[in-house]
Amino acid sequence: MTTTTTAATATTAWAAPRLVGPVKGGGFRGALAFEWTKFWSVRATWWNLLVGLLLTTGFAAMVGASADASAAKGVDGTMPAPHHASQAFLISQLTVVVLATLALTSEYSSGSIRTTLQSVPHRCRMLMSKTLVVMGVVAVAGFAFSLLATFVAAFFMRGHGTCTGGELLATALGTGTYLALLAVMSIGLGTVLRSAAGTITTLIMVLLALPQLMGVIAAKWLETTSDFMPSVAGTVLMTQDNDPYGAATALPVLLLWSLAAFVAGYVMLRHRDA
Repeated sequence: MTTTTTAATATTAWAAPRLVGPVKGGGFRGALAFEWTKFWSVRATWWNLLVGLLLTTGFAAMVGASADASAAKGVDGTMPAPHHASQAFLISQLTVVVLATLALTSEYSSGSIRTTLQSVPHRCRMLMSKTLVVMGVVAVAGFAFSLLATFVAAFFMRGHGTCTGGELLATALGTGTYLALLAVMSIGLGTVLRSAAGTITTLIMVLLALPQLMGVIAAKWLETTSDFMPSVAGTVLMTQDNDPYGAATALPVLLLWSLAAFVAGYVMLRHRDA
């Protein structure tokens, strides 16, 4: 109930962007420019990125300090700093869910989706351009946040868990990729549900609640299925672990989840009125 109320409040905080007439230049390039302008013209974009940055660095500091305390007590402290920093995204990934969800559902709640479709009548072009804009911004933000979180965690670890440049880069790339595909899932599901509260609640269940529930139930097939949930595959990409599988499997798993959500969103967009 709390999650739904929070999501509904976030929707009202998303100010509808100014939409002025048809897209100049037309075509896919014009649609991209149109969505880019809308995306950065609302305060919620900036606030979500700021909150994501603060949550990521704050949790990275906590994780780093905890790792240092454990190492001081004789617990293995050789785990590299990027691995610890990736744990900070357990909560901050939800800011990506909110950001991507509101980029689409806010237009339905404000009624500006009709103006958007008048400006970009080709629905596939509209949805794809919006998705690419959000996906690109989130990928860059995830990459930068991962680097910063690693430096913060390493500082508080005080020399424990040193890493190579390759490990640092691989974790940052994995984080940016995971968050970008998570944004695609959010937009796709948001297009299906047309509700910020419903989309955010559903994704919280898929990302956090379901993997935990499936893991505690004593059923082998459920445990196996839980390994292929998007949050598990995302953790593999961010930590570069090989448990329960490696990045070569995690990436296709995430691609399938995001593609399924996008296709479902497109189908519903094509067959329903704005």
